[in-house]
Amino acid sequence: MSTKRGKGERYSTDFKLRLLEEFHAEGSSQYAICKKYGVGYRSFTNWVRKFEAKLPSLPDSLPEVEKRVYMGRVKSKPANQAVPMTEAERLRAEVERLRKALAYSELRNEALGEVLRIGREEYGVDLLKKAGAKQ
Repeated sequence: MSTKRGKGERYSTDFKLRLLEEFHAEGSSQYAICKKYGVGYRSFTNWVRKFEAKLPSLPDSLPEVEKRVYMGRVKSKPANQAVPMTEAERLRAEVERLRKALAYSELRNEALGEVLRIGREEYGVDLLKKAGAKQ
């Protein structure tokens, strides 16, 4: 059974998400995934672009990130707004804030993991080991 599809055939959303997850989580190259699953490079590149467009944007400076994410500051409402938030609205806002904080934390962890990998591969330094640890 061949995984290749004819021109114009559609892939399921689950299939696309599985490939995108492998691309981002395992660090596989786009070319390797396309070859492994028989997907066109241009199609896969479009999926990646669409997926990344849906990710939340992060501010450029760390102080701004701390202000918006870690400190959990919510934009103040105008003084003329008489109706307070209902409990459901407040909870929805809190869930949205926590989702953004989680997305930022996951991206930060991925970046730190990449720094550790580069240090290990290019400089021969394993930053996870204690400096005085016996080997």
